[in-house]
Amino acid sequence: MSTRIEPGTDLRLDPRSYWLEQALAADPGAPCPPLQGKARADVCIIGGGFAGLWTAYELGEREPSLDIALIEADVCGAGGSGANGGFLSSSWHSIVSLCRLFGEDEGVRYARALAAQIDEVGRWCARHDADIELHAEGAAFARAGDWEPEPDREPIELLARHGLGDRLRVLTAAEVRAFADSPQFRGGTFIEDVATVQPAKLARELRRVLLERGVRIYEGTPLTGLCTGIPVHVHTPSGRIECDQAVVATGAWAASAPPFRRAFAVAVDSVVITEPVPEILAEIGWVSSIGFGDDREAFYYLRRTHDGRVAIGGGSLGIAYGGRIDGRAGEATSRAITSSAGAAVASEGLLWLFPQLRGVRFTHAWTGPMDMTPAMVPFFMSAPDQTVHAGLGFSGHGLTATKVGGKTLASLVLRADDEWSSLPVVGPPLSAVPPEPLRWPLVKLLASTIETSELAQQRGGRATLRGRLAAAAFERYSGTIKGPAA
Repeated sequence: MSTRIEPGTDLRLDPRSYWLEQALAADPGAPCPPLQGKARADVCIIGGGFAGLWTAYELGEREPSLDIALIEADVCGAGGSGANGGFLSSSWHSIVSLCRLFGEDEGVRYARALAAQIDEVGRWCARHDADIELHAEGAAFARAGDWEPEPDREPIELLARHGLGDRLRVLTAAEVRAFADSPQFRGGTFIEDVATVQPAKLARELRRVLLERGVRIYEGTPLTGLCTGIPVHVHTPSGRIECDQAVVATGAWAASAPPFRRAFAVAVDSVVITEPVPEILAEIGWVSSIGFGDDREAFYYLRRTHDGRVAIGGGSLGIAYGGRIDGRAGEATSRAITSSAGAAVASEGLLWLFPQLRGVRFTHAWTGPMDMTPAMVPFFMSAPDQTVHAGLGFSGHGLTATKVGGKTLASLVLRADDEWSSLPVVGPPLSAVPPEPLRWPLVKLLASTIETSELAQQRGGRATLRGRLAAAAFERYSGTIKGPAA
């Protein structure tokens, strides 16, 4: 696909993300055929995205003798893990929300754990000779437009109380535009400990390392049933795995399972990417690998790639009815997954931020599913008999959260009482999403009302009354969610 960028361009969605297409073309990896017949394992991990892959890795690090099997419905990295923006993010920008959820000490402890993963990923790449196009140069949250809020001093003051005041730095308009000269940038904040990666390459490199360590990976092997007890039975279309413990790490695909039907909503984000334009980016002054986001509710996030493309996502959010993303739950789900409207919003956002890019071409557009909890943080649970564990709800913040999640799930499997099993995200979800048939219209109405209002302002108009009310309602609802330590 090659489409000239114009505001609101209707882009055809690709069946796979650019990231995964590129990663598979560079190295398809050793074959991992579907499971056939019966198998036995100490631990079976269900899901070949980041949460499942990191869990398998952490278990192998701590207990090399464990016999680990992993099943994946498609290929490893085919879900949200290979379709996101590729940011390894700390959560300093959201520290006030984390502390509201968990209490100040626990919120800061969790944020420290997330931030530490960025350097850990760099060391992991060096140890395993992994090429994931890692660039640890930070990110700027820009105030893009006069109507977007001024940088908030509260997170900086909170972090300063914990000796972390240097983690967030307020920027003037000139300082933000020195990173990349957008006429929309009015100022913002800078976070140093953020990196960008090629996310599908990270997933595929994890797959390679696990295979080298003897983990059995069965791709093209969806879960069809899970029978708890001792032993646990993991059923697939053509076989069954009997195991001592199982880990559910299927992300958005867990939404239809009875224990998780009200744990999260399934949201669908769109990402588009341009052809290589290094010369234009040099003219703009975007010569580093610093990423950007803005401070609206339906925020844009964008970064440049290894070869001088620009990828942008956000600005719009699709919602899947009933959390079903397999196309069997009605027309609303199908539209959420296949509609190109979100890609059109992202393309318009790129031109709004950088009109210098008008006339270049998109080469790919795709969607990625997110298991979005109301609190925007994951949760980690174990069955009463401690034989089945789940890590879900990564809410679009998965690259660092899933790495912490792998450590947490490994501790739950090994029954370790340590820093990971005691994190404040361990336990049931902090709140429940509304049941269907109420959830889809309510969440869709709230999201679309906010997005419509923000797009009106982006286009030079004013915020709508409905948009202001919806944003206030969202903020009020978020503020009512309190964690157990709050």
